[in-house]
This record gives sequence, C-alpha cells and structure tokens, in this order.
Amino acid sequence: MALTEGQILMIAVAFIVAGIAKGAIGIGLPPIAVGLMTLAVPLEDSLAIMTIPTLTTNVWQAIYGRGLLRLFRRFWTLALTATITLLIVAATLHQLGSPKATAWLGVMLVVYSTIALLAWRPRVSREAERWMNPVMGAASGFVAGITGIAAVPFLPYMQSLEINKDDLVQALGILFIFLIGALGIALLRQGAFDATNVIGGMAAIVPTSIGVWLGQKSRNALSPEMFRRVFLIGLLGIGLHMARGLL
Repeated sequence: MALTEGQILMIAVAFIVAGIAKGAIGIGLPPIAVGLMTLAVPLEDSLAIMTIPTLTTNVWQAIYGRGLLRLFRRFWTLALTATITLLIVAATLHQLGSPKATAWLGVMLVVYSTIALLAWRPRVSREAERWMNPVMGAASGFVAGITGIAAVPFLPYMQSLEINKDDLVQALGILFIFLIGALGIALLRQGAFDATNVIGGMAAIVPTSIGVWLGQKSRNALSPEMFRRVFLIGLLGIGLHMARGLL
C-alpha cells in the first residue's frame, strides 16, 4: 500500500492526538489512533501501523515500576487466555481488518466511550479475580480477534479491580504487550505487514512521543477529567461514524 500525503498527515495527527491522551490520562492510545486513522486508511493497515508505536510505549509502561513480576503473577491467566483466544478467533473467523470488522469496531468504541462517560465502575474483589481474569481475558481476546482493539471489556474490567493507580498503569502496560503482540502475529499471518506499514509504524513513534510529552505537560496545567471527557466524546463520535456500516 502506498500512502498519499493526506493519509500520512492523518496518521501523524492520529498518533499525536492518541499520544496526548496517553500522556494526559494514561490510556486510550490504540482505540483513538486506530479510530482516527480509519477515517483515511483501511482498518487492516491502521492496525498494522498501530502495533509498533503501541508496543514501544507499553514496554516502557510495563517495566517502569517495581511490580513487574508481582503483577504478571496476578494477571497471567488473563494474558494467556486473551492471547490464545485472539489468535484462534483471528485465524478462524477471518474478520480482522474487514469492512464488517470496521463497523463492529465502531460499535465497540461507542460502548467503551459511553461506559467511561457515565463513570460506571463495577467492583471486582481479589477473590473473584481467580475466575474473572481468564473469563475477561477470553472475552477481550474474542473482541480483539474481530476488531483489532480490546478496549471492551478489558479496560472497564481492569478499572473495576482493587488495585492502586500505579499498579493499574503498569499492569495495563504488561497486558497490552501480550494483546498487541498477539494482534501483530495475527496480522503477520494475514500478510498485513508490508514495507509501507512497517516504515509507517516506526515513523509513528515520533508523533506518538510528541503527543505523550504534550499530554504530560497538559496534565499538570488542566484537569485530567476534562481531558478524559473531551477524548471520550470525540471517540464516541468516531465510533458512531464507523458503526454506520452495520445499517
């Protein structure tokens, strides 16, 4: 796939905006980046371009802290079931990157942003994690195997746990390494990675880093809650636009 100047500009804007969200509120890079890119770039190519900068930021997020092994022991069943389910669903249903998957991704973005805007926070006890982790992992892997994004039910579930803010951020980094790694393998099997997408993904690290830096600076100046609401409303609009494909 050869990128036009308009597509290159949209990719740069997508990763700057997604990076700002990542820097300001700690989450949101994959759904925001992919949601914006699909306005100009096919979903399969958007997912392929997204994997490299997302893996880069999440490796840093995973190792930055003192809870790497402790958190991996806590969530390894979630990581394992999500990885296995994603690979199986992508290989058997063959929907990853398809036009129908683009519409379902829109539905997922609408659901995710609506839940987040309503500030609905279910509570899951540590005792319930033993069986909830693999169930939520399988559910998240199934969604990601079709849409390429595991925001639902993965992120609402993680935010419902008895876990402090620093551990949550590090745990998300750890788990996204597995999810994005599995997605990368599934896309590689489909032949989604061509030279353009690989170069585009590597180049996207620059606008992503700029966005993260801007988001971190803005977080100190303005309310993180205001940023969160602005990005979620924008994500809701993108999701509604994408979901029209199911009508």
